[in-house]
Order: sequence, then C-alpha cells, then structure tokens
Amino acid sequence: MAYNLRVTEHADELLDNILYYLVYQIKSEQAVRHLLDEMEHIYKRLEENPLQFPLSRDVYLAGRGYHEAVMERMNYIIVFSVKEDVVNIVGIFHQLENYQRKL
Repeated sequence: MAYNLRVTEHADELLDNILYYLVYQIKSEQAVRHLLDEMEHIYKRLEENPLQFPLSRDVYLAGRGYHEAVMERMNYIIVFSVKEDVVNIVGIFHQLENYQRKL
C-alpha cells in the first residue's frame, strides 16, 4: 500500500529554520545537501511503510499516535502521524531539542 505524504506548514517552517541555520550559521552547503538527501530517503520509506518507524519515545506523543523517524547520520527526527493512507509530517527537530513542547 502506498501512502501519501502531507507536510504541515509548521513542519515546513521548522525545516526552513534548520536550513537557514546550516547555511548562515554553520556555513555548510554540504550539511544542507546531506540533510536533504537523508530527508528524501526517509520520505520514500514513509511512502512505502510508515509503520516501520516506532511510536514516539515521549509517552504523551505516543499516546496520541505520533511516530519518530530518526535521520541516523544527521541527528534530526521527523515526527509524524498516520491516518488511513496519509502520513502527516508535523515536525522536524534536532534530537537535542525539547521537541515535545514545540508540536
């Protein structure tokens, strides 16, 4: 079964902030390319089978049905939920962030 991805406006804004940080603070185009490649890989996996990713480590978010896909090489997490055949991406965060409060 193929799933459709829906990226929320909030998740888009979070990604814009991450990219801005990597370009203007870290000054690393390589990090930007690497992040976008990792995201593309995760998005493909989400379209194939989003339930391969575990529920959130946060008890509250897990109780609300949120899952986490970890970008292993970039230390970022994509937080999403699944409703029927739609994967709702609600946030993209660095693993060190207190992202539970930002959703």
